[in-house]
Amino acid sequence: MFNNFGVQVSNIFKRAELERKELRHPYVGTEHLLLAILELDKEISAFLKEYNLTYENFKKELNIVVGNATKSNDITLYTPLLKKVINNALENAKENNKGLVTSKHLLLSILEEGEGIAIRLLVGMGIDIDEIYESLNKNNKLINKKLEIYEIGNILNNIISFDECVVGRDKEINLIIETLLRKKKNNPILIGDAGVGKTAIVEELVRRIEHKEVPDSLYNAKIVSLEMGALVSGTKYRGEFEEKLTKIIKELENEENIILFIDEIHSMVSAGGAEGAITAGDIFKPALARGKIKCIGATTTQEYQKFFSGDKALMRRFEVINVLEPNKEETKNILLKVKKEYENHHHVKITNEIIDKIIYYTDKFILNKKNPDKAIDFLDSVCSKVKANNGNLEKKLLYQRLEKLKDDKESAIKIGDYDKALKIYSEELEINKEITQINKNFREVIKEKDIIDVLENKTNMIFTKEKLKDIDNLSKEISQELFGVNDYVNKIVNEIKNKLLNKEGFLKILLEGGPFLGKSTIVKKVANCFKNAEFIRIDLKEYRSSVDLHKLVGTTQGYVGYNDEHLFSKLKNNNFSIILFDNYDIAHSTVKDLIKAILKEGYITDNKGDKIYFNNTFIFITNDVVNNRKVGFNNLTNFAEDNDLDDLVDLSLKFENLTLTKLKEYLKLKNVRNIDSIIKNSEYEKYNYKNINKLIKNNNLIRN
Repeated sequence: MFNNFGVQVSNIFKRAELERKELRHPYVGTEHLLLAILELDKEISAFLKEYNLTYENFKKELNIVVGNATKSNDITLYTPLLKKVINNALENAKENNKGLVTSKHLLLSILEEGEGIAIRLLVGMGIDIDEIYESLNKNNKLINKKLEIYEIGNILNNIISFDECVVGRDKEINLIIETLLRKKKNNPILIGDAGVGKTAIVEELVRRIEHKEVPDSLYNAKIVSLEMGALVSGTKYRGEFEEKLTKIIKELENEENIILFIDEIHSMVSAGGAEGAITAGDIFKPALARGKIKCIGATTTQEYQKFFSGDKALMRRFEVINVLEPNKEETKNILLKVKKEYENHHHVKITNEIIDKIIYYTDKFILNKKNPDKAIDFLDSVCSKVKANNGNLEKKLLYQRLEKLKDDKESAIKIGDYDKALKIYSEELEINKEITQINKNFREVIKEKDIIDVLENKTNMIFTKEKLKDIDNLSKEISQELFGVNDYVNKIVNEIKNKLLNKEGFLKILLEGGPFLGKSTIVKKVANCFKNAEFIRIDLKEYRSSVDLHKLVGTTQGYVGYNDEHLFSKLKNNNFSIILFDNYDIAHSTVKDLIKAILKEGYITDNKGDKIYFNNTFIFITNDVVNNRKVGFNNLTNFAEDNDLDDLVDLSLKFENLTLTKLKEYLKLKNVRNIDSIIKNSEYEKYNYKNINKLIKNNNLIRN
């Protein structure tokens, strides 16, 4: 039944139940509901004060007429009349507020019903009920009449949570307030990266309005959130969209207390812009210029530049407020403020040290999101993980027993056996006390291991020794396929394990040597050890021209394929990836410069200006060398340019070419006949192992 009530109305019901309990009355009635409205809704309270109806004098009258019981009743039951009042309020709300009940609907419903203790008390106090009812209906400031903006928008004052708070954004909120109070250009637009808290800032402004922590002229302000998609929805024919939007603008001009909030406001530039039609931005511009409506917008820096830069007139209507990502210290302060909420919700204990660890790891590995969003989201995930693993058997049994008692109580109430219901309710209270005591005494303390577990799930990386068994067996697996590479493989395995166990994700390894020594095969085998990793092999034989660079980072704007996906697009989600740059020696110098930039900086910028991070990647580079000269170069300048690769990687391995001694050892191991013939025809000094296995197979030279 309470799905259609916002936070304010839900609090009114709780307050009504508390009033009933304090007065020791048996049921919650219309009189308690009216008391709660007078106490919590300051707007209605100020309105009814003009009729000499206040919380104090109404409660005094209630005490005189009804009095108090000697014994308190712990069970909470609503009177049939109050249920009827609530149902009538629900019906009224469906007609003029998208089904969301407000305290005004409840007050009107009490007055419309015309009976009950609340009405009798009002009549006894000499208050003109009819006059209040008529004034309520006429006063648009108090009752949400049937406006188009209420049909397609959401009144944030009624739906946001007042239990939360925004920390460290006083500057931005004050700038919004100052802008709204201006005579001209009184429309603030919040610009910042996704996740920095633009919408949260607007919600905090709503809380300050409701708590009267704003200038007088904003005391009764209602912030209505409007989505462009909802505005366009249902407009099939030309002119319908324009007519709908024009009607909304007229409503906003007439209703001074309504402030429009448009998230993703860049969408208004093209909304409704079918062929031959004007856009929402075109319709809004004159109204914004006149200063008769107030609009708060929010969008990202990139979208603002993309859409607003082409419409200078629309840009001039808004005052830009930049919302920057909080630094680590500011993010820590935010998490410390919200810590208590998450501890109470998840029944866990969060230490300051854990807060520091969360900020450290999210900054290091989760790079496609911004603080404080990513840090708060990660904290919530860790708490949920700990809560899910908290298998307190005693508490589970108590919850099961509680569910059964609730069913029994409802059955007793349905047949009118209130004595039994009251007895069951007493049992429920005792069980809830036990559960509360368990939660109070036992709170799982979040550990760094919990953070690592969540980090592994989010990045697909492995940071624990127990999960690195596959790579421990790599040397044995590769030795069955390749000969003489165990030392190289062991060094690679050790480097990988050291990185991961030290919670590092960016690994760079150079494999240098002659062709056909198994360098690429080793990398592929490493990739197979990490089942959840994205393996990207880039054969640099296909990147011999500077033009080929667009395959990696995208085409320049204005050219065909600008909006197409490029090879590094997969890395934007920061998933764990293993990248093999094969045949580095053959690539064009511009491609080599890009690879060096990746190794040095850990990120690059693509064709759209987005940063692509490599913090969660293993990068392998193979570089072929024949007789100490690198293949694919024509002058010594190019040799010198590539010498600095050793300084940019974590591990550089020089693979030795196949020697006659090693070849004989290999052939003996394979139990091959006619060794001299194979040596003569294999050209091993040039091609290493390339021709050897083929000769053995084609000539059937293996002994039986």
